[in-house]
Amino acid sequence: MQTMYGESGEGWIANVEEFMVILEERLHLTYGEPFSLSYNFVVPVRIDHERDAVLKIGYPNNDFSNEFHALQEFQGKGMVEVLDFNKEEGWILLDRLSPGFSLHSIEDEEEVLHIFTRVAQRLWHKPVTSHSYPTVHSWSEGIGRLRERFNGGSGPIPEELVFKAETLFPELLNTSTELFLLHGDLHHGNILYSESSSWTAIDPKGLIGEREYDCIQFMLNEWKKWDAPIELLRYRIQTVASLLSLSYERLIRYGFCHSVLSACWSVEDGMEGWMTGVSVARLFEELVNELD
Repeated sequence: MQTMYGESGEGWIANVEEFMVILEERLHLTYGEPFSLSYNFVVPVRIDHERDAVLKIGYPNNDFSNEFHALQEFQGKGMVEVLDFNKEEGWILLDRLSPGFSLHSIEDEEEVLHIFTRVAQRLWHKPVTSHSYPTVHSWSEGIGRLRERFNGGSGPIPEELVFKAETLFPELLNTSTELFLLHGDLHHGNILYSESSSWTAIDPKGLIGEREYDCIQFMLNEWKKWDAPIELLRYRIQTVASLLSLSYERLIRYGFCHSVLSACWSVEDGMEGWMTGVSVARLFEELVNELD
């Protein structure tokens, strides 16, 4: 928060500590140890000493608003249950998934892919509210902001990767067909197991775009565990395309573009994660070249 928002971030941190005392009394909460996360404040709680839940307090910006609306719209579609909320105050009370282990805990890649596709298939649907979610097109503008930051250059990100993404992204967006409400961050860590509701999604961003795009964040995870990451990517893309009847070619091209975009975001936020984005973009670039 301090890195991204400066004094405003520091103020938010101080207010959260005070606000927790208010919510503790108002909602009859008992706090546990906070989860180790890097953005929102998320802590396990017990309500009236009876029900386990999770309290999430978010920075008051469009991202939190989008997540709030996405959680509402995904209810009953494989998304964690919302118990209570206050959008103006910036908090959401969610069901605590138990035992709550994530998709990271499953070793067999075939099983992981089948779980991922089942969860994704339940979530995706045409948007039914008037909320103005971000689009893949608006996300893609992050590459342009990189150019502005470096006076037309590409900063630490290789120029040829940025140029290729600038060319390929518009081609994909201009040929998009059916658009859906997507999770926006559907990776291993955001799919948890619950004894009561099986595999369940958490932490949606809310995004409008093609279904292929919602598979990319999953592809970017756990890729180092194979000796030949390119083979893992190829296997994942082939399997997901087959199980969900998606375009193999668009999965690869979106994968390349989003990897570059992810690197741009990291530079924008002052983080070092851009190097991972570049590494994965190189892998996707190899697969893109196989299509030509």
